[in-house]
Amino acid sequence: MNTRKSIAILLAAAVLAAPMGASAQFGALGGLGKKMLGGGSDSSVSSADAGAFLDGALLSTKNVMISAALLAQALKDRNGLATQKEEITAIQNAQNFGELGSHKAKMQEDLTALSAQGAMTDGMTAAYQNGNAEQKKIIGAALVNLALGITRNIKLAGAAPGMLQSVGSNPQLLTRVGEFKSAASLLGMQGKGLGTIGTALPKLMTGLKIKPLPEAETTKPVEVAL
Repeated sequence: MNTRKSIAILLAAAVLAAPMGASAQFGALGGLGKKMLGGGSDSSVSSADAGAFLDGALLSTKNVMISAALLAQALKDRNGLATQKEEITAIQNAQNFGELGSHKAKMQEDLTALSAQGAMTDGMTAAYQNGNAEQKKIIGAALVNLALGITRNIKLAGAAPGMLQSVGSNPQLLTRVGEFKSAASLLGMQGKGLGTIGTALPKLMTGLKIKPLPEAETTKPVEVAL
């Protein structure tokens, strides 16, 4: 089976049972993913489709990077959450995948920490319950944002294979080959790292009485102030 299609299936399986927030600002990606995985030819992908995909991937990856950084720090030492401020600001200010790619190694490190045995169960429960009010607010926001990031990555990962294939058949997209490859690389990394995390999130959030973000097209990640 195609690797990127496998990623999409893995992500979908991880969150099917969870009533988590839907993909806001990326409404068109649902239909786009279906078109690229089954209906329609590569040439049916327009420049507008491509732009929506790349914009969605950039925003969603920023959200996942920031959420993972905060949660990994909470596991390590919740009193040091503010130490992530510089990294988070740099991620927020990234204008393209080239700039965002410079944070790839840190994201991999954070996702690995969150995927460790007990990290998203006992470890995160202790970090949250033993935190002060401000720490609980930050950890809670990071958890709901990460859940939102997982649901969005299902659609993005589903659209990625067709997007990559379409580049060669649409001359208007040839200048964006590098962006597509960078986006697919970052989505693939998230897909591999978010499977275990996504499986644990529903039970963790229920146990901590943290409500998922509402299922609405206007839903945005919760802003986190350090």
